Amino acid sequence: MNNIKLYLISIICTLFMYSCGGKDAENTASPDVNLNESSNGSNYNLTQDSVVEKNLPEIIEDLRMDIKKLRAELDYQHENLSKLEAQTKVFANPFAIYNKEIVLNNGSSIFGKIVYQDQDVMKIETLIGQLIIDRNTIVRVVNQVSAYGNFDEESSNNQSGGSPDASGVNLIQKRVKNLSAHLVLVGDITEEKDGSGNTVLSGEIKNVGNKRADFSKIIFTFRTNWQGDSKTLTAFINGITNTFETGISSDNSILPHAVGNFEMVIPKSFGSFIGYSYDIDWSQYEG
Repeated sequence: MNNIKLYLISIICTLFMYSCGGKDAENTASPDVNLNESSNGSNYNLTQDSVVEKNLPEIIEDLRMDIKKLRAELDYQHENLSKLEAQTKVFANPFAIYNKEIVLNNGSSIFGKIVYQDQDVMKIETLIGQLIIDRNTIVRVVNQVSAYGNFDEESSNNQSGGSPDASGVNLIQKRVKNLSAHLVLVGDITEEKDGSGNTVLSGEIKNVGNKRADFSKIIFTFRTNWQGDSKTLTAFINGITNTFETGISSDNSILPHAVGNFEMVIPKSFGSFIGYSYDIDWSQYEG
């Protein structure tokens, strides 16, 4: 009986020792596996670095090509923006390039530039393209002069010092010009018919200079036919009354930055005309 118990105890101890030995073997084997995995990861990273270093010139060249493409696209967009700004300026002020107003017998007006004409037709370049108009439908051709805008632009250029020639003579001329009168048309010239069938042209003139303009007048040159015949009429501009040292008085003086008006009555007997241009004239006196 005692032998049986001793035998059972021996078996249990043997099994216990065997199980403990298996666990120790597993525990001692696991660090070897982790070391192998770490070694493989390190080798992989070293391989990646070597590949990048080997292909570095190709990578730099690819990046340089991408930069060139982006720069070309940026230049293209900048060019498109410049064209858009130029078109915006044209639509905002069409008189900058189209200074002719063609009045038709149906009451409509076409603003453009005359590129061709003969005895039968007239070709007009406009913002929407070229138009061919029968001369029999044209009532009048008016020359629109944007002198106000030109004077402002010229003044801004002088103030910014944009002139490349800064010699003493030019500086004196600029100084004299800045101390002079300068009359320009403000807005458009209005054309109406009075009760007697006369044609009345009216408008406003502004002195954008720095001195008083005296004996101010506007001179109209009317084109009476397509052969080039013309007639001239003059209208004085209504301003303030001024008496000079000689004792002569004039009510056609316009002070700096002031506005005067004019009215030109073209009698019915003057005859028809197909167009006109104008020139503003004035004198400058002290006192």
